[in-house]
Amino acid sequence: MDKKLLEIGKIVRPHGIKGAVKVITYLDDVNFSIFNKIFIGNKLEKANIVKVLPLNNDAYSVTIDIIPNIESAEKYRNKNIYIDRSEYKEFENKIYLSDLIGSSVLDENNNKLGELVDFDDFGASVILQIKSGAVTYSLPFVEDIIIYDKKLNSFVTTKKKFEDLRI
Repeated sequence: MDKKLLEIGKIVRPHGIKGAVKVITYLDDVNFSIFNKIFIGNKLEKANIVKVLPLNNDAYSVTIDIIPNIESAEKYRNKNIYIDRSEYKEFENKIYLSDLIGSSVLDENNNKLGELVDFDDFGASVILQIKSGAVTYSLPFVEDIIIYDKKLNSFVTTKKKFEDLRI
């Protein structure tokens, strides 16, 4: 994925009969209504946000110009939404987990244990998906278990914690 793009949320389902969609945002500290131009799905389809209504916690009802009705909205179910960071200065220098996909996971001796391939954010906790050889393991992203080291541009844990706590 292009590093100038930031994944900001996901369309989870249609919301109403006029083409609005329910969007879950991945940004805890940002009101979704600040966004105008977006890109949708793996094909990065260009679109404009017309209207945003807050629903609850991290969910919004969003009207998007290229989704005119409920039938169209259904086609966008489970599609990710991206923005161009250069259009939003507050995001240009921030690092998000989505930016770290592909980063190495190292042990205390800087030996590579694997690489971050994905993550799941459950609100109360984040689970990192780490590929090690042919197997992908899940590891909770908790400071006592694994940290991100900016200087190394890698995640760091101990070999023992990685082996004991991986799922």
